Amino acid sequence: MGRDYWGQFLKDSEKVVRDTNDIIRKNYETIVENVGDETRRMIKRIDCLNKLIDMELQLKTESNGSSIPDEKKKQFLEIMETVHRIVDSLQNINALCNPLIGEQPHVNPGAHESDISRLETDRENLRNQINRFRQTVVGSENEFAPQLTFLTQVESILQGRALRTICFELRNVIDGGDSESVKKYGGLAEAILQQMDGHICMLDWELKNDNGSNQLLPAEPEGDNNTTLF
Repeated sequence: MGRDYWGQFLKDSEKVVRDTNDIIRKNYETIVENVGDETRRMIKRIDCLNKLIDMELQLKTESNGSSIPDEKKKQFLEIMETVHRIVDSLQNINALCNPLIGEQPHVNPGAHESDISRLETDRENLRNQINRFRQTVVGSENEFAPQLTFLTQVESILQGRALRTICFELRNVIDGGDSESVKKYGGLAEAILQQMDGHICMLDWELKNDNGSNQLLPAEPEGDNNTTLF
């Protein structure tokens, strides 16, 4: 009796179908998981940026409502705008260096150059803005305790190893073309973003619950000329 080639073909075909279905199922589960992770990451990014935007709008509203420009509010608004730009740069680096949905990080020479350059510039500018704000509120530290605490936390991030590593090493790693190393820098950016988001949330909560006031900065006493102290 000859070999049953047709029967063997059917068995092999069934096995191929089963294996293919297993691969599709596993890949589908991975895709669903990655989409869920990416969705959660996007929600965190949007939430963080929304808080920053709300703070900036409130500061602008408070400043525009006063006939005399408030130097403290102006300086803090500039600080929050710089923080906003830093968060935006870190989010770009995180998304492009550490993609979740079946993509490889961008490792072309020169990739992320604009984000890294902007991050370096804003990092230095923010350090100077924080020092300037501290000088401006000398003698009013108790009134500005939440803001000063927030700035101390942000300053710790600015001086921290993670952010300095991104600023000073990421270019070379990207130019080297090592995808796995690039992903690690995306992870560093994500860790910094989580820290920043926590500090922003705490500042937002403290300011909204401080004596029932929603003002980001205390009102100036009558007769204050709102000039800088340096």
